Amino acid sequence: MAATAALLIPQVEIAESKSTVISRLPASKTRRFAWTIDDGASSAAVKSYLDIAEKGDQHLTFFVTSCYASWRTHSKQISRLLAAGKIQLGNHTTLHRDLTAVSVSEIRKQLYGCHLFMLEEFGYDARPYFRPPYGSTNPTVRSVAAELGYTVPTMWYGSFGDSSNTPEGRVVQLANKWIANGRIVIDHCNRAKSQHALDQIQGFIKAKGLHSVTLTEAFGKNFK
Repeated sequence: MAATAALLIPQVEIAESKSTVISRLPASKTRRFAWTIDDGASSAAVKSYLDIAEKGDQHLTFFVTSCYASWRTHSKQISRLLAAGKIQLGNHTTLHRDLTAVSVSEIRKQLYGCHLFMLEEFGYDARPYFRPPYGSTNPTVRSVAAELGYTVPTMWYGSFGDSSNTPEGRVVQLANKWIANGRIVIDHCNRAKSQHALDQIQGFIKAKGLHSVTLTEAFGKNFK
């Protein structure tokens, strides 16, 4: 009941909801970018990024696909890092289905299921940020998401290209290419990267005088 009640949104707010698609951060005097990480098929990969947030100076945003067991496996560490403000969670649906290819009821089910998972597992409300799987969106998807309070479809300005079997050296090259001031970049935790690759990526961040911030840190708590 508590989880269901937490999702209720006043009708006037639903009626006035408008999607704000983002792929860059607001202008800032500080050099920053958003390191966003999707999916969660690999428990080892999820763990390696959580450790970067915990031990390093990078704040990360995870877009959770809630069918993957890795989020439950690392629930305690995730909860600890959420409380410390070192990570943020966003909605990436339950089963990673293309939302433009399913019914309205299925769009709602996919977003709502992931929302409830995060509420029940972490006591965490991920609104307003969601990332449509594959970046596939249309007015219907955005409208249904907005009715659930997910008014910010979060896209990206540069990808590490690691959603498939991209060689690790190429992933590192793409990370270096796309990590830059003001950008939202997309990474995935579906295959574990070597520590050497992760160290290289963090080295690029340092060399460019950047640090990673969560979306809420960049846009503020009341953004929607």
